Amino acid sequence: MKQSLEKRIILFSFIILSMTILANTAMEIAMFRREYVQEIILRSQSLGISLKSSMEKVLSLGIDIRDINGLAEKCREVIQTDPEMSYCVISDNNGKTLFASEPEFATYDFSKARTPSSYGDSRQRDVGVIKTPTGRYFDIRVPVHSFDSGTLASIHIGFPLNSVDQKVNTIILRSLIVFLIFFSISFALVILFVKRSIITPITKLLEGVTRIAQGEFKTTIETLPIYELDQLGNKINTMSVALEARDNELHNNYAELSNTHMQLHNSYLQLERMSSDLEKSEELYKKLQEEAGDTIIILDDSEKIIIVNKMAETFLGLPANELVGQHISNLLVRLNSENIPQLLKKLKEAYAGSPVDDEITISNSMHEQRVGRVHASCVSQGEKTLLQIIIRDVTKEREILQNLENSAAGLARLNRMKDSFLGLASHELKTPLTVIMGYSDLLLTDMKGQLTESTEEMVQNISAAAVRLDNIVKDMIDVSMIDQKRLELKLDQVDINALIESAVKELRFFLVLRKQEITTHLDTSLPIIRGDHTRLMQLLSNILGNAIKFTPDGGSISVTTALIQDDRHRPLHEVGSSGLNAYSSHRPFIEIVISDTGIGIDKEDQRRIFDKFYEAGNIEEHSSGKVAFKARGAGLGLSIAKGVIDMHGGHLWAESAGYDPQACPGSSFYILLPVEQSHS
Repeated sequence: MKQSLEKRIILFSFIILSMTILANTAMEIAMFRREYVQEIILRSQSLGISLKSSMEKVLSLGIDIRDINGLAEKCREVIQTDPEMSYCVISDNNGKTLFASEPEFATYDFSKARTPSSYGDSRQRDVGVIKTPTGRYFDIRVPVHSFDSGTLASIHIGFPLNSVDQKVNTIILRSLIVFLIFFSISFALVILFVKRSIITPITKLLEGVTRIAQGEFKTTIETLPIYELDQLGNKINTMSVALEARDNELHNNYAELSNTHMQLHNSYLQLERMSSDLEKSEELYKKLQEEAGDTIIILDDSEKIIIVNKMAETFLGLPANELVGQHISNLLVRLNSENIPQLLKKLKEAYAGSPVDDEITISNSMHEQRVGRVHASCVSQGEKTLLQIIIRDVTKEREILQNLENSAAGLARLNRMKDSFLGLASHELKTPLTVIMGYSDLLLTDMKGQLTESTEEMVQNISAAAVRLDNIVKDMIDVSMIDQKRLELKLDQVDINALIESAVKELRFFLVLRKQEITTHLDTSLPIIRGDHTRLMQLLSNILGNAIKFTPDGGSISVTTALIQDDRHRPLHEVGSSGLNAYSSHRPFIEIVISDTGIGIDKEDQRRIFDKFYEAGNIEEHSSGKVAFKARGAGLGLSIAKGVIDMHGGHLWAESAGYDPQACPGSSFYILLPVEQSHS
């Protein structure tokens, strides 16, 4: 990718400044290090020469160096005079230590000290580096001579290499700070200079040239501060004036040529149109007629067929050559059409200008009965009057419609049979159930002493099953009465909050059994409404029981009441499905929301769960028991709840994120009750 001039100049300036300053800084640091090491070496040599002079005076008296007392103390005094020195050692010519300022240096072999490459010249041959377990040291050796100029021993004074590195690191850090400051200032000045003196003028030139290239020849480049760029701008201005003049000339010539071409083109089109209009009209009409999806028959003013399309052959089952020239009445007789006189009368009216829209039933040549929708209208062609008959084949539509009507009638009949069976079964089961329950109670009370333990258990199971079946029968009776609109409400003053507390108290045993927690958030400002206390209690018990069944053990259920001013927050698919449509939207309602942390309800099931005998989810996964997890019932509880709320002029629906037994998204049931009771 190509880089802009600005980026290139800034990058080049950055590299040059960085290399210059870094090189200068590196040279200064290297020089400082060398000078600093040289300074310490000179100080060490000075200390060694001072000690050497004292020792040579004693040695000149003929005393052996090993017999001189206090040399170790003297070494320590030398080290104490300069805190940067680490040791002072006196060794023999073989490098063996004779005296040392510190005992830890007494065991080192100073004959192994090597001369560093940076101090390898003749002037620094007595400077070496020794490596010890405690670190590396510069070792400065000063020879001690006897009275006959022979070398008797060597004085070694050392200082650590890391002290030099620490000093150099400090200088490096300081140099980096200075480098960053001066580099930032210098680089900012370079960028400012580049932008103001180079990039900005070039950008103005580029913008002007771009506008000129786009056809804006009146563009003028302003005076630029750089002489060369300003001269270039003047040349560009001169060029734009010349281009504008040439463009105007070309535009005028092009306009003149365009006008001439347009005149020639219009003349050509007019001649072409005059020569082909009739042919195109005829071809278009024939194509539309032949490819039409409906049967088209054209009659002349004597009611004879003059034109038919392909679909007419298919619909009538006759070839076109047999149809053309026939009178329309002969064709109707040949096709066994119904109500021929009436159809001929309507065709006469169509000739007079009244469009015909009717239906015809025929039998084609293959003895297939066809039904067609006929539309006839008069068409004038000069002095001739033609009648266009369009017949649309609706045979399949009529068959489908008839099948749908038959299916609807069959479904209605089945529904009536189901309702009749429901009512009959519930009433027929009531009497034997009463007998079973009566005898079971008798056996468990008055004859309990005559029963064995196993027999008593079986009778208890029979009694429990009979009670459960009795509840199902009662629900079936309620559903049947709701469907037949025979369920009567006993209206009274109802406190919704008190009703909810009673329902919760009634189900408290099952909540404790399932280890579920229930919370209520009841609005204390709710008004008293008119309603059937028993049926509303049945409604709440059914929905709360449903929440208990489909919430896992340890889950939670909440009941909330509130007073709202309308029912506009209902789901759109529920609008118009209940008695609430009888009310204006802006009126008060009591809203009851029962939410749980259960397995949720699938989107497709949220409307169907209120149907009779409908069980959401996989029936095989349901268990038995009144409030057991996923307990399977008769599928009537929510249907009864829906019927009760409809009779109170309210509304009931469910909302859930979906069905998920693992994640348990939960579900919420919304109950709306109008404050002003009204029922059909």
